[in-house]
Amino acid sequence: MTSPEGFGPPPSAPTDSIPVRQASRPLYESKTWLKLLGVISIVSGALSVLTIVGIVFAWLPIWLGILLWKSGKAIEAAHETGDAASFLESQSRLKTYFLISGIVALIGIILTVIAFLFFGAIWIAAFREGNLTFN
Repeated sequence: MTSPEGFGPPPSAPTDSIPVRQASRPLYESKTWLKLLGVISIVSGALSVLTIVGIVFAWLPIWLGILLWKSGKAIEAAHETGDAASFLESQSRLKTYFLISGIVALIGIILTVIAFLFFGAIWIAAFREGNLTFN
C-alpha cells in the first residue's frame, strides 16, 4: 500500500540544505576562531572599563565581540541544519562587524593625521620662534 499524495515519509534533507551547507563550510570551519575572537573582544572591553577612558569606549569591543560570537553560533546552526535564515543572520552580523571596524579604523586614521598636522605645526612654530634649537 502506498501513502496518499503529500503524506509520504519526510525527505531526509531539504533540497536547499546542501547549497547552504556548502556555502557555510568555510565559516563553519572557522567558527571556533570567530567565537574565540568574540570572547577576547568582550573580555578586553570589560577590562577596559577599569580605566577612565575605557569607560567611554568599552561598549565598542563588547558589541563587536557579541557580533562575532553570535555570528559563530548562527553559522554553526546554518551548517548543521542547512537553514538559510541562520546563514544569512551570520553573514549580516559579520557585515555589521566589518562595517563598524572599518568606520573605527577610518576615524583612527583621520585623528592620527590631524594629530600629526597639529603637533607638526606646533613644532614648526616653536622652531621658527627660536624656542626650539638644536645645539
